[in-house]
Parts: sequence; C-alpha cells; structure tokens
Amino acid sequence: MRKEKRTNVLRPLIVHLFGGFVLLLFNTPARGKGYAVDRAVVNYFTNYCYRCHDQASQKGDRRLDAIPSMLDSGGETALLLEEALDAINRGDMPPKEDDVVQPPLDETRRVISTITLLLSQLNDSKASPTTIMRRLNRFEYVNTMRDLLGLRQEFFANTSDFPVDATQHGFDNNGDALTLSDYQLHRYLEVARASLDAASYFGIDPPKSQEWQYRANDFNGVKSYQRAPVTWRLIVDGNYLEIGHGQPSERHPNFAKGLVQEGGVPADGWYAISIRAAAANRLNHGYDHDEFKRFQKQPLKLALWVAPNAALLDKNAADQRELVKVWDLPDETPEVFTERVWLRTGSIPFLSWTNGISSKGNIRVVAEKHHPEVIRATQTQLDAAKLGDEAAQALVAKLASNDNNPLLSDVYQGPRVRVWGMTIQGPQFEQWPPKSHRLLFGQITNAEQINIAQTIKKFAERAFRRPLNKEDVNHYVAFIQQCLINGDRPADAIKNGMTGILSSPRFLYLDEGNHEAESRLGPYELASRLSYFLWSSMPDEELLSSAASGELGTDSGLVKQVERMLDEEKSAAFVEHFTDTWLRINTLGSMPPDSKAFEAYYRDRLEDLFKRETRLFFADLLRRNGEIVNFLDSNYTFVNDALSNHYGIDGVQGEQFRKVSLTPVHRRGGLLGQGSILTLTANGIETSPVTRGVWVLENLLGSRAPSPPPDVPAIEPDTRGTTTIREQLDQHRTVTACADCHQKIDPAGFALEFFDPIGGFRTEYPSRGRGKQSVNGFGRLPSGETFNDERGLKLLLIAQKDRFTESLANKLMAYATGREMTFRDSESIKGIAVDAANKGYGLRDLIIQIARSETFKTR
Repeated sequence: MRKEKRTNVLRPLIVHLFGGFVLLLFNTPARGKGYAVDRAVVNYFTNYCYRCHDQASQKGDRRLDAIPSMLDSGGETALLLEEALDAINRGDMPPKEDDVVQPPLDETRRVISTITLLLSQLNDSKASPTTIMRRLNRFEYVNTMRDLLGLRQEFFANTSDFPVDATQHGFDNNGDALTLSDYQLHRYLEVARASLDAASYFGIDPPKSQEWQYRANDFNGVKSYQRAPVTWRLIVDGNYLEIGHGQPSERHPNFAKGLVQEGGVPADGWYAISIRAAAANRLNHGYDHDEFKRFQKQPLKLALWVAPNAALLDKNAADQRELVKVWDLPDETPEVFTERVWLRTGSIPFLSWTNGISSKGNIRVVAEKHHPEVIRATQTQLDAAKLGDEAAQALVAKLASNDNNPLLSDVYQGPRVRVWGMTIQGPQFEQWPPKSHRLLFGQITNAEQINIAQTIKKFAERAFRRPLNKEDVNHYVAFIQQCLINGDRPADAIKNGMTGILSSPRFLYLDEGNHEAESRLGPYELASRLSYFLWSSMPDEELLSSAASGELGTDSGLVKQVERMLDEEKSAAFVEHFTDTWLRINTLGSMPPDSKAFEAYYRDRLEDLFKRETRLFFADLLRRNGEIVNFLDSNYTFVNDALSNHYGIDGVQGEQFRKVSLTPVHRRGGLLGQGSILTLTANGIETSPVTRGVWVLENLLGSRAPSPPPDVPAIEPDTRGTTTIREQLDQHRTVTACADCHQKIDPAGFALEFFDPIGGFRTEYPSRGRGKQSVNGFGRLPSGETFNDERGLKLLLIAQKDRFTESLANKLMAYATGREMTFRDSESIKGIAVDAANKGYGLRDLIIQIARSETFKTR
C-alpha cells in the first residue's frame, strides 16, 4: 500500500517535470533541399564504375547508375554515395585488375573533392536544429546512483528488470536509440525510493558488531558415505569439513546451518569473513583418473560466495548468487584466508571447490576401479532382487561379502578441499551514520532537524550535475512541505522530494544545452560529457570545480582532467563498457557452447576468463599508453592457469591473472587470438567464416558489411561433417548477388578457422561424416594479397594500421558523444587519427585527442 501511495503522489510531479522536455525529445528536423550531382561525378562513374555497378551487374547489390541528378538530404542515395567515396579513397574502386580501366590520378582527386563537398552540404542541411537529449543507459544509471547516493553497486541488482537498452552499431549509449517507456519511468520511481530508503539512516542506532564462529560440525555435511553421493560433504571426526566435489557455479552450497536458521546476517554493513582451509591429496592420491590430471598443474581453488537470502541456497537458484573471491589453496597445511565483504541484511556466505569435479560420476568410477571392496548393492538392485530379477539377485549375492567392509568415505583418497572453520565479524562501520547518509544529510540523523531548502538544493546540484539557483528547486521544496501538511513523516516527505529529483529529466538525461545557445558545450556540459565518457558516471567535485573555475575550458586543463580520470579506479567502467560495446564482448554467452562438446568452457569458467583477458589487455594499453597496433597483433597477453592451459601456454599456475610473453608458436597475439572474440563470433556449435569476417571488417577496419539479399538463404553449419564450410561458401558464391560481398567478408574468416567455437586451436575439423578434414586458412583479399592463416592476416592488418586507427577513433568518438558519426565528422576523425599516429599510436594519446577535438566539445 505504501509503495502505491508514494507512486500516486509523485506521478503528477513527474508529469509536470517531463512536460517541458517533450519538444526537445521528439522534435525532428525537416528534410533539406535538393543538391545537384556534378556532371564530372556522373562521367567518372560511367567510365570506371558502371561495368560492375549498373542495372545489369549490381555487384554488392550497389547500383551507381541509379543515383539521381538531385540528392535529397533525407534520402538513402547519399549513403550509397558515401560508400562509393570510401571505396575510392581506400583504392578498392575501381578494382586493380588487369581488365579494369584505371582513371588518371588527377581525375580521381577531383571527383573525391567534388563528392566530399556535396556530402558535406547534404549533412549540413539535415542537421537537427534542436538538442538531442541522451538518456542514461542502465550501466550509466547504476554507476550514477552508486556515486550520488554512496550505495554499493550490488544494491542495484534490482534494476535487472529494466527494459534492455537499444543499440546502434553495438553501442547502447546512442541518444537516438534510448527511448523511455511508461513502465521504465515507473521503475525509476520505485528504484529511486528504494535507494533513498537504503541510503538514509534516520533514527537508527549503529548495529552492534558481532562474531560468528563455525567449525566442521556446524556445516551441512554428514559423518559418512556408503556410496558416491551427488554432494560430497564429509565431516571428519568433527575436525574439518571435506568438500569432494565442485562446479564453477556451485548448485550445492556448503554453508553454516546456524546462520541460515538465524536468517543470515542481521544488518547491512562490512563483514570480515575468514576461512581456514587447505587442499588434500592433490597429487599423492595414487588414482589413475583423467579428471584428476589437471590438478597436477592447477591448485585446488576455494570460492567464497554470497547468497542474498536463504531461498537462494536452493540448488536451482545458482544464477542469483554472487561470487566474491577465489583463493588458491596450499597443499595439506591449512592457511587462513580473509576477505572484507559488504553484506545486505539476510545475506549468507557459503563456500565451494570452484575448480573441482562432479562428485557422483567421478567418485563412483574411482571406487569401482580402485576400491571394489566397498561397493554395496543399491536399494534399486535390492528391490529388483526381491522381485525375482535373476541378474539383480546374482549381483546382490556377489556384493553381500562387502557389507562388513569399510565405507567408501573411509577409504577414498581423491583430491578434495578441507575447511576447518569459518569466522564472520561485523557489521563494521568506520563512521556513523554511514557514507550514504552523510552524502545526503551530513551528520544529522533526526529528519525534523533537516534544513529542507538547503539539503534539496545541494542534492539537486549533485544530481543535475551543475550549480542551481534557489528558484530551480522551489517546486521540490514546496512538494515536500505539502507532503508534511498531508501528514507524512519528515523523513518520508524529504525522500519523496528527492525521489522527484531522481526521476527528473535533468537527472535521467544528459542535458547538453539548447539550440539557441552556441554550438560548443558549456563548462558543466563538457564536464558531464567527459565523466560519462571515461567513468560512465557523474562528474566528481574536482571535475566540477575545474568547470567552475574555467580551467576545464583550457586545453591544458582539459588534458589534466583526462589524465587524472584515466588514472582513477572509476575508469574501469570505461574499460569494461567500451570493450563490451566496441568488440561486442557483451554478447558473449548469448549463444552458449554445447556443454558436451566443449565441457572445458563451463568447467574452467572460460567465459569469465575470456572477458577478463580482453579487459586487462585494454586496461594495460590504456595505463601505459601502449600502441594500439597491439590490438592487431602482440607478443603478450594476460592469463591465469586455466586460460593458459586452454591456450597451450606452459608455466602458469594459480587463479591470479598475469602478463605472459607469447612466441609465434602460441598464435595468440592481439584480439584475434583471444577466446572472447573467437567465441562470440561462433554459434556455440561450429565456426562461421562469414561471422568472423564481418567482425573483422566492422570492428577493426571500420567498414560495414552489407546486408545479405533477402531472397538468398543463410548458410547453416553442416553438423554431420559431409561438407566443409569452405565448400558451402564456394557454392554460395555462385550466386551473383553474393559473390562480391563474400569476396570481401570471407577471407578473414577463413584465416580464423584454426580456432574452434571456444577459441581452442585446431588443425583439423571434428571427425563426423566423412573423416577428418584439415583446416584450410587460405584467403585472398580483393586487393590481391593472400595469406594462409591468421598470422598472415595480422600482417596485412598491421599494414593497414592507419585505417585501423581511424576506425578506432570513430568508435571512440561515437561512444564518447553518444551519437553515430556522420560524413560531417569524417575530417575531424581523420585528423585525430593522424595526430595519434604522429605521437606513436598510443591508446591514451588517442583518447586525449578525442577529448580535445571540436567534435567532442560540440553539441
């Protein structure tokens, strides 16, 4: 009832706040006037292009003879003309073939200049006269709420039901795509109020810190096992808990029963969790069992998890738990491992052997092979024998001699994790009231003592990311006072007003001025653009102070802030979100690999490890201003023991990621050797040269692959193995409409066929229908260059490093400004790329050049 009342009270305020922004959000520009196509351009296309791109040929589904004499800024023909210009600039058109007439260089230069001028006029004519306000996407919203309210990021798991943010070319922060539904506005209201409730501590005394000590008998284990169970939790002599099974996402938690009975931890806060544990029999078990062989290189690993409530300890709720920490365990001699963790009320920590084995199948096999004397008849076998099954009767009689022998749990010596105990201390607070309350209300914990006008103005300035006048917040103050008149408690009334602020367009949208102002961003608008570029969150006090003083408006002041922000921990958001959207890492797992064919993907948590490798690789280049050419090929990468084993890199032990040197034999340099890229460009069953070729074309070279003709069926992998993907594509290319595009797309994909659907190296395809087929990585680019594998492809990509630099600059600028780059921006992008190249192709230098550019500083 209270939630409904609050929503109904606030709805009129929200409607009022949004009303003034309707024109800005939905006003669209009119079409521009027509522009004449110069006769020289038509003659050039006639003489050198119509052979392949007229009505009869239409290579690549492109007809240049259909370009009208007058172009409308709202039409699609301008895009075709822009594609033609790009192809001419790259030297792809006309193609350099023996039977193709080549135009004189001076004529090509004149046509390039003429088309460039025409496209500039078209772009200028269709520029919007109004400001496009960009809504915060979910990632930015969560980070902003975290920093604004001082709450832990884990709290905002309750935004998981927000509508998925639409994307344009992979980016989910594009203003044109970020709409706002009525449902999402209501969810903003609900999350805002829940967040304010969690952040404020009016009238609450600091909770008393406690200590819980749990020993072996306190866990959910048993004293003995007669046969292999699904879960191996054995309490040995009351001294320690043995965990003999484990999965990457453990369905069967090992928890302290007493804490569950108490309902989890009693209050929000920081808790110190200490576990005394060790690995047992990692090497000296004496068993010949394939599943144990990986522990010759890997230590056993103990994982600390948190279940937000007792219901999530159920085996079917594994996806909703949080993995907090993974430790490498010492052999035999126990050590104490401690982690400081923020826990919400009701949370329950639990443990698992995260790189363990499945208990039932593996331990049963070991028992049957090495301990046949402990095998006893199962209840099913006993029942069958009673019903007269002769085979069952014979088996029961044979096993009867084992009834008095030791139990399986008495003799099993396989690898397992031993836990002597767990201690939990907390909640621990450095100050009271906590940080979140102090950010909003200072030290005052009595809501009746709050200066409403002063508090609301200060909060609104932080939320709206700019200074405000008293008049700017008077309606919020009046709303709070009306709530008090209506009988609301002071704390509720204040939070009602703050909820309105958190649901205002000035918070939910990045306001970058209006069309009546000059085109350059104001100082506070620039501060917000910079902070959402590099932090995906609100500006901090230093950045706003730099805006207030005018320092941010100077080149040296801007560069100083960029350098500082990149060095801050919050820049991890840029690393994560930009790599997610540029490289499409956020699609990893959308087509999960087959669990039987690629068991290691799940057993070794490869999806998470792949993401960490790519992010560490990007972060390292960013930190040390490394050359972006390393994205194309490198002599190093970042791995831990499981990932190094997947890649065939020797000498790496432990969970911790570290930088390792690569040799040519590893074939793992650059992005095209990383499991993240190789897995997301496969379909979970088999690889597709087309998908991988498109990824290279779009994400590394900045060329958009054309859509396939609607009447040509897609190629499906032949899971029977009767034809190779190359043979299927050869047939596909006999279709005239497909041949030209596939000539550009497929070669890079063929070079990457040496990597399977989870990035494992291979020289042969899996044997299915007609015996093993060797991988053929040969490819020929339209320009004539050839290669035999990904190593040759990388050399050709490096030869085009300037094109890659321009492509990356384009991606960075689109991400930084929240809009798609147009032809109007091309000269700026090229200039940024040239400047970065002149400075040595450093990633950090490239980002600084982005922030210094007029495109970045302009609406």
